[in-house]
Amino acid sequence: MLCYFCTLTFLLKKNLVLFLLSVALAQLAKAQDPNFSQFYSNRIYMNPAFAGADPGLRINLNYRRFWAAVPGQFQTFSATADMSNFSLAGGLGLVVMNSVEGEGKLRTTQIGAMYSYRLTILPRMFDIHLALQGNFLQKGINFGNLVFSDQLDPVYGQINPTKANIPGSATANMLDLGAGIMSRFNIRIGRKTRKMWSNTVGASFKHLNTPNESLIGKTSNLPLKMTVHYSALFNISKLSSQNKVYLSPNFIYEKQNKFSTFNFGLFALRAPLMVGVWYRNQKFLISGPKNDAIIANLGFRGENGDKSVIFQIGYSYDLTISKMLGSSGGSHELSILLEFAKAKMGKERSSLAKKRSRAAYNFNGPKNLPKIF
Repeated sequence: MLCYFCTLTFLLKKNLVLFLLSVALAQLAKAQDPNFSQFYSNRIYMNPAFAGADPGLRINLNYRRFWAAVPGQFQTFSATADMSNFSLAGGLGLVVMNSVEGEGKLRTTQIGAMYSYRLTILPRMFDIHLALQGNFLQKGINFGNLVFSDQLDPVYGQINPTKANIPGSATANMLDLGAGIMSRFNIRIGRKTRKMWSNTVGASFKHLNTPNESLIGKTSNLPLKMTVHYSALFNISKLSSQNKVYLSPNFIYEKQNKFSTFNFGLFALRAPLMVGVWYRNQKFLISGPKNDAIIANLGFRGENGDKSVIFQIGYSYDLTISKMLGSSGGSHELSILLEFAKAKMGKERSSLAKKRSRAAYNFNGPKNLPKIF
């Protein structure tokens, strides 16, 4: 009898925890898009206005494992590519993303394309980028992977067939629209110095048409997501230094439905390495009840012999400091960036294309500095 009672108590506790986690994650899945801590390695996913912002072709691969200690799969894969084209006065981008969440294996797949228009305000000093994005979104879940209460035996666990009317798998296909704006500009520090303070500021808007994502034939509109971001980069070494040290403070605000997050971070860079620390919460100021995570970043940048191919590898770890501390296992993220600086889309030989190329914003840091900007 005692053994029976202990087993029953264990099963009830276990399934209560899984139930509460499922409810919380279902709400999270309904209201929030997948996010990446290494936003700098997934820039056009965050803001399509980054497409073609730098010369050449960039390919980014990202993998994120969310809450590693929680049962079930919570992971996201992302692949993006973007390329500048001065004949088109901007750049083109492509995003492919797949996310898997929970024991029920809620899957979200995104395939999107974007165009970003470059407007030069001050040659080599101040650019504005305006972007439009179109996506195909698919969400699906296999209800057959779920466990219902009538399937559980207090001694032997899951052995009974369910009497529930299980609909099987369900999917929702959507057309999704987005837009973004971004500006990069340099500020000269002092009249006599050659030091520059480089800045990036922008905003993006996803799900402008709020598509219906219901999996059971009802109406459940995907809420608009807004992201506002700012980054700065400045040299703290003497101009005569051979390998200068740079600092980069960053801020990102995200809001979708009733959820919002504030991200504050600082990177220290000295080619070819980068280290960074971030703090994320749900309020603008540090607040104990709203704490989410402390994020550590590490990156390395390299290149081949003729500098035609540049690669960057990054790793980040999100240490949960919310009420999930000690039970979530944190989140791991890996990124790989491949940059083909000399790649071009067709022959940009027109005088207008060459003029746009010469006038484009020029980042004043060393070319072998890890790309976070």
